[in-house]
Amino acid sequence: MSEKKTLLGRPVETEGVPNLYEGSPVVKWKAPEPGIDNLGLHSWDTFAIPGVGEFDVEFDGYVRVVRSPATDEEWAGAEVYTNLIEMHMTGASEELGTITVTLNPEYLSAGQIRTPFDPYAGEGPAAKACRMAVGCMFDIPKLGTRLFNREPVILTIDDVRSIPPAGAPGKGQIYRMLPLYDVRTPWDEPTAYLTSLKFNMGGYLPPERFQ
Repeated sequence: MSEKKTLLGRPVETEGVPNLYEGSPVVKWKAPEPGIDNLGLHSWDTFAIPGVGEFDVEFDGYVRVVRSPATDEEWAGAEVYTNLIEMHMTGASEELGTITVTLNPEYLSAGQIRTPFDPYAGEGPAAKACRMAVGCMFDIPKLGTRLFNREPVILTIDDVRSIPPAGAPGKGQIYRMLPLYDVRTPWDEPTAYLTSLKFNMGGYLPPERFQ
């Protein structure tokens, strides 16, 4: 990961890790072997542009996530580190036109899946929590701009009962507004803000979706 200028977490090895596509099993309450999960993703984002307005945009696309070996063979003690290695989301609105969201190539977008510290947890399998810090690029040709977030978007999924958490709903943890900057003027005032993000992690997709 030497080409990444900013590491938002722990690097995960990709060499020799198998790609997992449609048809791969997802088993509840089991710590999995390492893999690259090729998954669908659907999200609902809200953007605020000063002096212009607030816009709701629905996105659809995919992510590719590499997982580390679990730290324990048993589900209860297993902790798994993750890296986003590719993302491609497309949405559109009448006012903003088509928006494409990809990973910021200078950022390592990384995360972790583990059992939360909970002294009140009951007996039996405990659900895990997933979080990932993500650096994004937002291409908006209609506005003639390409935006990026300097502060990470924190994607979270609660009640994780399988790894990957396919089919699970999640939320982007944003405090009121996340600044988005124009790549041409990165130290000027923000061009826009991301004010809300909700998503559903989809299941495995066929290889053709990634060609």
